[in-house]
Amino acid sequence: MVTNLLTASHQWRNRPADERFSNLSDLKNAVLNRRNISYEGVIDTQRLSVSPVRDSISLKYDSQDLTMTHWSFGQLCNLAGAPASYLRTLPADLVSQNLNYALPKARESAKILLTTNGNTEVRAFTSASYGRIWDIDVVRAVENLCEQNSSWHNPPSYRRTGTDGTKMENAGLYASDRDVFMFLIDEDHPIEVRNERLSRGLFIWNSEVGKSSFGLTTFLYRYVCGNHIVWGAENVKEIRIRHSLNAPSRAFSEMMPVLKKYIESSTGYETSTIKKAMEYRPAINKESTLEWLQRQGFTKAISENAYDYAIREEGEGTSLWNIVQGLSAMARDRKHIDTRVDLERQAGKLLNMAVN
Repeated sequence: MVTNLLTASHQWRNRPADERFSNLSDLKNAVLNRRNISYEGVIDTQRLSVSPVRDSISLKYDSQDLTMTHWSFGQLCNLAGAPASYLRTLPADLVSQNLNYALPKARESAKILLTTNGNTEVRAFTSASYGRIWDIDVVRAVENLCEQNSSWHNPPSYRRTGTDGTKMENAGLYASDRDVFMFLIDEDHPIEVRNERLSRGLFIWNSEVGKSSFGLTTFLYRYVCGNHIVWGAENVKEIRIRHSLNAPSRAFSEMMPVLKKYIESSTGYETSTIKKAMEYRPAINKESTLEWLQRQGFTKAISENAYDYAIREEGEGTSLWNIVQGLSAMARDRKHIDTRVDLERQAGKLLNMAVN
């Protein structure tokens, strides 16, 4: 399926100046400095208390005073079973009363993420089994791979300051107190698909505080414009790892090897795989295509939808390439992330049949 990806453009439009970085080294230093003043632990939620202080609130754990970020306040409210959006509209004394009433009824323990920089600030309240993947570990791994494969870089974009809307600056690298996001491309090693020259790109993101999963999206594309819309993307694949207990080990045993292989892989190999997938026809018509997909483990409904998507997007639904593109297109229309990722993984396994 040929599509346009808006994820990087959304980041470019919405990030403030202090969350934008022009190169991986600066991004790494920012998240490293944050990691150096951060620590985590499991706390007894019954020992949390809240009190009003002027127009705000103060949080205490035993006798220690803690401040909260906007994000961690929302997580504290969620922990207490109270609506954060409503509590933010109340006076500080009512917020304190509500939370102090609800917190003793919350689950007994939670994992807390703190930073110490003059005062002690809570960045996150998560479940005690939350598996934190540190931003610095992700950024450092990406930087190391890009240093070894210098054709990969973050693309330039239009400047977003002053009157220089048509001038370009390096962009695509972002970090806040909630997450990190990287957009990288390789334009030096194009891939031939249907007599077109496509480049490779990727998004990789993470959140230390529970805002999102750890994820990787890889794709081929025709070009990237100045506002970071990715035009004419194909072969879009996505992997996500939830921050469960085993997430840190899975991140570096499952995700990073995929990223390493993608960045280091020969474009000749990828071109050959795509060509073989286009030539390989596991079926001759709709009926045999549906039967073949069901033998691969897909339900009848998914098989029929995938074939219809392949016809709509590619004009034909019996080549392996078109079938995979149909599955990928169907996956991107799914609202639930888990369903989408599962379909994309299954589609990726089918593509491997072209080289086996």
